[in-house]
Amino acid sequence: MGLFDSLFGGMESSRKLTPQESFAGILLAASACDGHISDEEAANLTTAVGRMKLFQRVNEKEFSSVMDKLLGILKKKGPDALIEGCCESLPKELVNAAFANACNIVLADGVVDAEEKSFIEKLRSTLAVDENIAKTIAQVMVIKNKG
Repeated sequence: MGLFDSLFGGMESSRKLTPQESFAGILLAASACDGHISDEEAANLTTAVGRMKLFQRVNEKEFSSVMDKLLGILKKKGPDALIEGCCESLPKELVNAAFANACNIVLADGVVDAEEKSFIEKLRSTLAVDENIAKTIAQVMVIKNKG
């Protein structure tokens, strides 16, 4: 660990993410879990947060700032670290919604590769989503994204 890691690394992780940052971070990690963010995945992320009450008071500039912060974490630490930090701060009432939207994003480009399958299972486990609920969510998202 370098000098700056020990000086600044703890500060970054000691501040909890806001509910908005946590939700958007989970969706961003879902978008990036296969190593790239497709246009469909980015569009689904934007659409998902745009419809939520959680984001109705977040203007475009604030949302851009949130995404810049989350992209910084994603680039430095990767999707797994991003979801771990986001899951810690995500309100319990948003767990299933975050999981459902993450599944939707993963399925958006019509292909689910091994990395994406692994990510979804890790997200389910980290969020503690009931296996039966997770299966139902996944089934609905597959139906939704067919065609």
